[in-house]
Amino acid sequence: MRRFRFAALALLSFALYGQPKPQDITGWDKIHWGMTVAEARSAYAIDAQPETHDDWTLLQLKPVKMAGVEMGVQVGAKNGANGITLARLWSYFGLATSAPGASAQDFDTLRAALIQKYGDPAKEESKRGENFRLIKTVLWTFPSTSVLMTLEQSSPLPNLGNIILDFTATGQ
Repeated sequence: MRRFRFAALALLSFALYGQPKPQDITGWDKIHWGMTVAEARSAYAIDAQPETHDDWTLLQLKPVKMAGVEMGVQVGAKNGANGITLARLWSYFGLATSAPGASAQDFDTLRAALIQKYGDPAKEESKRGENFRLIKTVLWTFPSTSVLMTLEQSSPLPNLGNIILDFTATGQ
């Protein structure tokens, strides 16, 4: 499995080598900041209705694979704001419901793919959280969007944790 991931990462690196890095990004995938939840439902052919939680209207999209890593996807519009301002992708590892083969190593795979696409991050940090959890963050910033990837990994059970990738509109 490691050889496959390494080969996939090498192939991705070769394919993306030399491509210009974006000066700005204004959303994620088919989502553009400011589009309505109804427009997102239509763009992704989602039948499910959005849910409202803590002043957010949230729409669950179909899972995607990013750099070979299976991730859940949700977009959100803060109630009272002008449309969608957040796209959140996540992957859990070490749970019975986790995608097959999901692991903490996916963080490094995603980090490498995002560096290839967006260039060097603006900030990286590693620290210990509650119960000595390892928390790693990587941040890319653009005029219209910030991209924050976070790994939370259990210390006593290193095969247990999650990866969150937030694309957030800035200045909204």
